[in-house]
Amino acid sequence: MAAAPSSIPSASTPRPPAGIACDRSVSICQAFAHDTDTPADPDRQPPWAVLAPRNIEEVQAVICWANDNGTGLIPVSSSGRRRRGDTVPARNGTVIVDLSGMKRLVHVDARDKIAIIEPGVDFGSIDAMLQPHGLRVYRPLAPRAGKSVLASYLEREPILAANDHWDVGDPFGGTGVMLGNGRYAPTGGAAIEGTLPEHLARGHRQMVPVGPMNLDILRVMQGAQGSLGVMGWGAVYCERIPLQEQTFFGSAAQLEPVIDMARDLLHRRLGNALFIVDRVQLAMLLADDANSFAALQSALPAWILFASIAADRYRTQEKMAWQLADLRHRAQARGVNLDEVLAGTRASELSQRLRRADASSFRDNLQGAHRELFFLQQLDRAGSFLPLVQGCLAQAGLGGAPLGVYIQPTTQGVNCHVEFTLSYDPRKDDEARRSQSAWTQAAQHCAQAGAFFSRPYGAWSDIAFKRDRAILPMLTIAKSVFDPLGVMNPGRLPY
Repeated sequence: MAAAPSSIPSASTPRPPAGIACDRSVSICQAFAHDTDTPADPDRQPPWAVLAPRNIEEVQAVICWANDNGTGLIPVSSSGRRRRGDTVPARNGTVIVDLSGMKRLVHVDARDKIAIIEPGVDFGSIDAMLQPHGLRVYRPLAPRAGKSVLASYLEREPILAANDHWDVGDPFGGTGVMLGNGRYAPTGGAAIEGTLPEHLARGHRQMVPVGPMNLDILRVMQGAQGSLGVMGWGAVYCERIPLQEQTFFGSAAQLEPVIDMARDLLHRRLGNALFIVDRVQLAMLLADDANSFAALQSALPAWILFASIAADRYRTQEKMAWQLADLRHRAQARGVNLDEVLAGTRASELSQRLRRADASSFRDNLQGAHRELFFLQQLDRAGSFLPLVQGCLAQAGLGGAPLGVYIQPTTQGVNCHVEFTLSYDPRKDDEARRSQSAWTQAAQHCAQAGAFFSRPYGAWSDIAFKRDRAILPMLTIAKSVFDPLGVMNPGRLPY
C-alpha cells in the first residue's frame, strides 16, 4: 500500500466554505477513516477535511455548500473513541462535519422539565448544567463522557427510566433540523412561525415531538445515521432530581422470575430506573480490572434486576413508603431475593456509577475491547436468544469467553432492548478474528429467530434490510425528499 500523503489538499477538491473552521491535516483526517469496529479500508480515502460549524446557521451553510459542490458530509457530534462504523466514510471525497464544539445549553424550563441543547453537549457535562435547575438528563446504561446526548437519542439508545419511555421518539420534544437539501425543518412543537429565540421570548415551549401537522420528521431522522440531515438543536425531556431515592437488587438463579417481577413493576408504573443484567454484565459494570471482575462474577447470582424508587416534593415520605411496600410484595410473590447489598456492593453504589460518565466504555475495562449485539424483542422472549449466541461462540472455540446480557424494557415494557456484550483482547489477532466471525453468525441466528434490528450497523445492516425488502422503496422516497443530491453520509444505508 502506498504511503500516506503528507497533506490532504488536492486541486480537485472544492474550497471549504468561508468563515467556518476547517482542519485538513493528515492526522486529524486519518483519525476519521476508521473506528473501533471498522478498520481503515486501503482502497478508500480518508475524509479530506473536518469542518467545525459553531451554530445552526453555519451548519446550513455547510450543507448548501456540499450540495453546490457534490461533496458528501458525515455529521459527528460525540468526542473520544468511536465505534459501530456509522461515521466512517463509505465513499471517497467526504467531509466530516464536527458538531462537538456546539455545546450550548440554550434554555431550561424546570416547571415543564425540558431543556434545549446543542449537539455537542455530552453526558459528561449535561448533569452539571442541569443541576442548578433541579433536573437531570435521562441516560442510557453508563454512557461515555464524550457521547453526545442528542446523538444517543437520535440513535434510539434505550434509557433506563422505562416507565417514562412512552414512545420511540422519547425523550425528544421539538427540534431544529437541517435537512440534506439545505432547508431548515423545525419539528414538533418547534414547527411554528419564528426563530427559536423568538419562540422563547414569547413563552413558547418545544414540548411536542410530532409535527409539523401530521408529519413526523423526527421519527424518520432517528436511526438514519446522519444520512438525511443534521440536528442543530433539540428540546429534550429531563427528570427532576428526587428528594429521596432508594435502589435495590432483585436476584434469582433463573431469568424467568426476574422478568416476571420486572413486568409486574412495569404494569404498576413502579420504579424509576429499571433493567435486567446477568452476573457477567453486572461484574463488567462494577469492576475496574480483570481481577475484581473475576471475584465479582463468582460471587454474584445468575440474574439481577436493578430497580430504583424515588419521590420528589409532593408527599415524599408517603410515596416512598407505598413504593417500598409494593416492591417487596412483588419480589416475594415472584420468588425474587430483594437486597440493597449484593456481593459486597450496595445498589446505591451502582446508582452513583450510572450517573457518572467515564472517558471509556465500561465494556472495555475487562480486556480492552468488546463486541456488541443488540435488537428489540418482547420481554418474555428475551431469554430465548442466549443459547443461540452461546452456541455460535462455542462453535468458534470461544465458549469460555465473558458474555454479558443486558435487558432494558422500553416503551413502558411493551418491548425491550436485548444486548449481548462479548469481551475480547484486541491484541490477539486470532481471538479478534474468531469473535468477529462468531458475532456475525450470532446476528444471523438471532434475526432468523425473530430479533428486530431497529438500529442496524455494519454487517447487521445487510441482515436487517434483506429481511424486509418492502422498506427499501419507502426509505428511498424519504432520501429523495430530504436529501435529493445524496450528500448526507453517502453509501451508509442501502437507499
